[in-house]
Formats: sequence, C-alpha cells, structure tokens
Amino acid sequence: MVWYALAMDTTTPMAETAFTPPHNLEAEQAVLGAIFVDPGCMTEVSLILKRPEMFWRVSHQHIYRAIQVLNAESHEIDWVSVIEQIRSKGDLEGCGGPDQLKAYLSDITHGVPSAYGAERYAAIVRDRSLMREIAIRSGDLRAMALDETRSPVDVISKMETDVHELASQRYHGETHSMQALITQVMEQQARMREWRLSHDGHLLPGISSGYSDLDAYTTGWKPGELIVVGARPGQGKTSLMLNLAENIALETHNRRHDGKGGVLVFSLEMTATELVQRVLCANAGVDLRKVKLGMFSRQEEDSLKDATSRLASAPIFVDDSFTLNLSEIRSKARRHRERYGIEAIFVDYLQLVKDNDKLDRHLQIGNISRGLKALARELDIPVITAAQLNRGVEQRSAREKRPMLSDLRESGSIEQDADQVLLIYRKEGEENASSNPNEDVSEVELLVAKNRNGPTGDVPMLFRRKITRFEMRQNMPSNWATMPQA
Repeated sequence: MVWYALAMDTTTPMAETAFTPPHNLEAEQAVLGAIFVDPGCMTEVSLILKRPEMFWRVSHQHIYRAIQVLNAESHEIDWVSVIEQIRSKGDLEGCGGPDQLKAYLSDITHGVPSAYGAERYAAIVRDRSLMREIAIRSGDLRAMALDETRSPVDVISKMETDVHELASQRYHGETHSMQALITQVMEQQARMREWRLSHDGHLLPGISSGYSDLDAYTTGWKPGELIVVGARPGQGKTSLMLNLAENIALETHNRRHDGKGGVLVFSLEMTATELVQRVLCANAGVDLRKVKLGMFSRQEEDSLKDATSRLASAPIFVDDSFTLNLSEIRSKARRHRERYGIEAIFVDYLQLVKDNDKLDRHLQIGNISRGLKALARELDIPVITAAQLNRGVEQRSAREKRPMLSDLRESGSIEQDADQVLLIYRKEGEENASSNPNEDVSEVELLVAKNRNGPTGDVPMLFRRKITRFEMRQNMPSNWATMPQA
C-alpha cells in the first residue's frame, strides 16, 4: 500500500542519530487526515502545531507547510491544492511524486477515525516534537558541561533559556506584560478618538443594527463578536434577524461604492424565496399573508415594486441549505468574505447546524457556538445567530415569563461564547393579542441580557406581525437619558 511505501521515508533531521527519537506516525497521519476531512479544524490545529518541523516525517512537513500556506491565503484545503502547492516549492519528489502522494493523501484521509479528534492528534504530535527537542538540547547541555572552557554560569544560562523556550511551545497563547498591554490600549484609544473627530462623532465604531436604541447599548457590532438572538418559537427570531440583515445591507450599499460588503444569511429553516418574500413585504409594509394569497391591491403592488427597486442592489447573499454543518458554513463564509467583502454573517438558527451525532447534544451545541465565535474572529466580522429558548419560559407563571440567559436551550456554552445575547420578550397580554388576526402591532422588549463590553437593559420595540417587521417605539422610558449614547 502507499501508506507503507511512504512510511519508509526516514529522511528526517535526526535520521542519523544512534537512537530512534520520539515520534508517532499514526498521530501525524491522523491530524493531516482530519484537516482534509474538515479544513475548519485547522483553526485549532494551527494553535498547537505552529511549525511544520514539529512533524517527524519530512513528507508530512511538506504537506503541513502547504496546508499552512493555503490556510493563510484563505484557499480551499484539498488534495489537488496541496499537491500543487508542494509542486510549486519543488518538494514533490521528496513526497514520492504526484501519483504516490495523491494516493497517500487519500489513504490518510479515509483512515482518520474522526475529524473531531484533530486537537488531540495535534497535541500528540506536538508532545513528541518537544521530547525530540528535549533530547537534542540535553545533548548540547551535556557537551557544554564537559567542555572545560565553559563555566557553570554559561551552562545554567543555556539551560534556563532552553526550559523557557520549550515550555512556551506547550501553550497556545502568549503572555504579555501590563506595560505592553497598556501601550496597545492607549494606541487603540487614540485611534478611536481620531476616528470620532474625523466623523464628527455621529457614526458608530461598529456596524449599526439599524435600531438606534439598540445601538446605544452596543455602540455597533464589532469585528470578531458573536451575537445571539434568543426566543421561543413564533416570537419573531427570524423576522428580527431578517430586519437586521436588511438594515446592515442597505447601510452598506449607501456607504460603500465599490460594490462590496453586505451580509451572508444562512437559513436552515426557510427557503431563500420565503426569506426574500418576507424581506420585500417588510420593506414595502405590505401584509405577508395577502401577498402569499395574491390578494394585494394595486397600491400595494406599487409598494412592492418600490421595495424591489430598493433591495435589488442590496448586497444580501442567502444560503438555504437545510443540512449545513459548521465546516460548510466556515468554507462558504470564507469564500464570500474573500470575494465580496461581506461585513456580517447571520445564521438562522444555531440549534439546526449539524454536528457529530455521536456526541452528547450539549457537546454538539458547545462545538457549534465555539465554532461560530472562532469564525467571527477568523474573518474579523460579527456573526449574528438565532437560538431557541427552552420550554421553561412557558412553564413559568405569567409574572416570571421574562426570558433569562439560563433559558438558552441545550447548552450553557452559548451564553459563555456570546459577546451579546438579545432576548425577545412579549408579555402575556401582547402574546394573546398577536394571535388575533385583526391585531397587527405588539409591544415587545428586546432584552440586552448580556453585553460583554457594555451595559445591559431593555430596548422597547414594536412588532408589526402582518408585515413581520420590528420597529422602535416612539416613547422612551423615563431613565433613557441616563443610558450611554452612541
């Protein structure tokens, strides 16, 4: 088999030593195979395996180096791209040639137990690499200790340096001094002040939601943030998500003149045509039910045409694949970010994203929420996702039906990973009224239940059920003057 043919590759930096250095070829094959199965795991793997030289086998170093380049340039990670990247560097013969390498990549991809073990496989590879480093540096220290021209101070200094360097490779992050961090913060504050002055203080530092009352709490959504919109079924999660997407896309269209920007919407519950119909009716102010039944008037038809004209050039991209997993979302989001420069991603909704069925449901949801947060940081744009609340809200008494963070369904990881959590709250009276076909408007509270970088509080809003649109209330609460303004 090709697997065993390439297993004979012993051309390594330590191949001439008198002993067999620590290594684990199965772990190396597994981590590379996992990356091909789910390229999204490269985000976590790259934090553990920072250098190709951490692999024992030279052919694996070439493969991983090619993967690093493709990942850095936001290209797809597949066999064809990796082989071509290796070819461009002149390392193809060191991997057995194109045909043998292709067959080998197929073997390790189909032989990997699960992509979900990628971090564990990477940790094994890293630890073996560290043991090799320890062996080499121990030999160097021994040679220095036997050298009569060296002093104990020289050997101890070298030993301390080696220990610190090796220990730092064992951890993902970096340690920063308070002085360095303060310098960075002061530079950020100075840039923000200059930006404010250059924009006359009228614009937000982040992306506006289109609702100034909400922006007063958030100061706009920033790159890398995960925003969760939570509610029970039928409370307007999808409607609010579409209203927000529409607002951001139209603002982008008015602000940018390069034809780029906008939003990417992943709809795992409704078709793209259903979503677009909702957006058109909301923008036109026309009853959605009447449009579905073809009962709209000539005046309403004109309103729909005007809305179509306004939205036709709005940069909104909709993906209505019903069975998306996190890897597919990540891949499509990367592509749209690179091609169209999208400024926000919407996912409707989190609990419908597919994950490993073999895992406990709480672990699945945790993987998805962490993955969406990682995606926001990777693409440097906000990710807004809807999430269902559990039935506990409905089982509480009328006075206690106000939703809470603990009502987020199936996992506390959502609350932990989110930078902001917005909960839709309709009081018992408004809920009963909205069930009446003749009643159009319901008063709604949009609860800013979590805000990592700002205050929490309630945003008074109106929900126009017939046109599925959220709007701001005109009358603000008496304490509004004390709120931080954007």
